[in-house]
Amino acid sequence: MNKINNVSKDALLVLIYFILFLFFAWKVPFVVGALVLGFYFSIILSVPYDFVLKKTNKKFLAVISYILVVFIFVYTIISFFPKTFDQVYKLFQASKDLNINGNFPTWLVNAINELKSNISSILLSILNKVVGVLPSLITMLMFILVTMVGIESIKSYLAKNISILFVENPDYGKKFVYELFGDIRKYIRGQVLVSFISAFLTTLGLILLNIPSALTLGVLTFLGGFFPFVGLLISAVPMYLFAFSTGGLKSVIFLTFLLVGVNQAESWLYGPRIQSDNLKLHWFVIILAIFLLGDVLGFVGVLIAIPVLLFVRKFWKYYVLKNN
Repeated sequence: MNKINNVSKDALLVLIYFILFLFFAWKVPFVVGALVLGFYFSIILSVPYDFVLKKTNKKFLAVISYILVVFIFVYTIISFFPKTFDQVYKLFQASKDLNINGNFPTWLVNAINELKSNISSILLSILNKVVGVLPSLITMLMFILVTMVGIESIKSYLAKNISILFVENPDYGKKFVYELFGDIRKYIRGQVLVSFISAFLTTLGLILLNIPSALTLGVLTFLGGFFPFVGLLISAVPMYLFAFSTGGLKSVIFLTFLLVGVNQAESWLYGPRIQSDNLKLHWFVIILAIFLLGDVLGFVGVLIAIPVLLFVRKFWKYYVLKNN
């Protein structure tokens, strides 16, 4: 009985830590989001470093691969917004300059004019929203960079002091934390390979379709792969924007075939093979968690949805089933 009570005290502490985390994710989403993304990126960047180091046993080549990946990410961030703004502006101007010539029915002319007005309003709304959150995004990006730089020292500090978070059974609690972050790390490292394959196929398709900024959009696809379902929608928006502004409806149709094809290949071919031993969570549970947390916490909710599911599963194993 005493052992059960001791474990229960630590279980209560773990729940308090979890609730505090969700509270801060709700109140200061950009800070929590930056910390989580910094942690994600530190794992993502360690993949090419570890791979090159293992294959070549030369640390300087591993460092070069690390710097190269960082350069690609920075280039994507710097180039994405100006290019997207330019495409939005071009579409906005095209919608304003569109004139109806010929003897068309009045109802058709009115419908097209209304469509022009709606397109202009939507594009202006997109620009206003982006401009509105731009200062917060810049702050978040700076915080991500700081987190990435200091993540190793943070991990070292936590590894030495994680036991103080538990009052009765520190070793058991330490094992719980290590296994939880091990599951998250395993998921992210597996997703690196899945997202890389999808991004490569998407970038190749964009190049064949002559859609501009294929590399930038490909890297965006890679990053979007870490946010199941939602990431696909977010990365697809600028793709359709670029496709429509350069090739019209024909490019949009071909782009749709490309995205559907890559998504289906990821869902049925290489995705399950790579991640089958990592998550072991039902797809409906994943979707439900993403949309529920996304609705309550916004972007950061989507970001932490799968780690939260992994936490719930690990907590159930360690502090619920263990007590029975």
